[in-house]
Amino acid sequence: MFSKYIKLVMVAVIALGISIYKLDTANAAGVMWGKTELKLGQIGKVTILADTVLSKLESDGSLSTVRTMKKGEEYRVYSYQSNQGGLYGVGGGNFVQKSAIVKYETPSKSKLALLNEISENPKQVQQPTQQVAGNGLEVIPGAPTSFRNCKEMNEYYTNGVKKGHPAYKSKHDRDNDDWACER
Repeated sequence: MFSKYIKLVMVAVIALGISIYKLDTANAAGVMWGKTELKLGQIGKVTILADTVLSKLESDGSLSTVRTMKKGEEYRVYSYQSNQGGLYGVGGGNFVQKSAIVKYETPSKSKLALLNEISENPKQVQQPTQQVAGNGLEVIPGAPTSFRNCKEMNEYYTNGVKKGHPAYKSKHDRDNDDWACER
């Protein structure tokens, strides 16, 4: 009887945690622009209308292929260079060549104003002091879902997270055991 009561309480706590997390992430959302979130420093976006090449600009001014960008994908544009017929800088030293199969757009003034307002008045998220022990899939309300490295993730999830958790990224799972940033 007592174990059934404990299980019921645990289910209720998990359900409450998930609902709080969903409410908090909905309030913390940035400025969406199509399929991507508008970021500070972004001057526009490109939508790929047909498969095209993502290139890297070499020191001699030539372009080398990085990979193929698929139709329908959107990328943030952070810079523009007029050489090679026009290059949209999409970050990481990568460029998309200006052409009829690449649609370039700039953000509206209202979206830029909203982004500036959000960035000037960021919502403060209080860090938790400890993680509840569990199976690695628990979500801490208010915790980010993206971390630059394991040190940042372990501030929220001291034992790391399991594959299937919103914060799990394969780049943090160096031993490929489906656990990211475990200690």
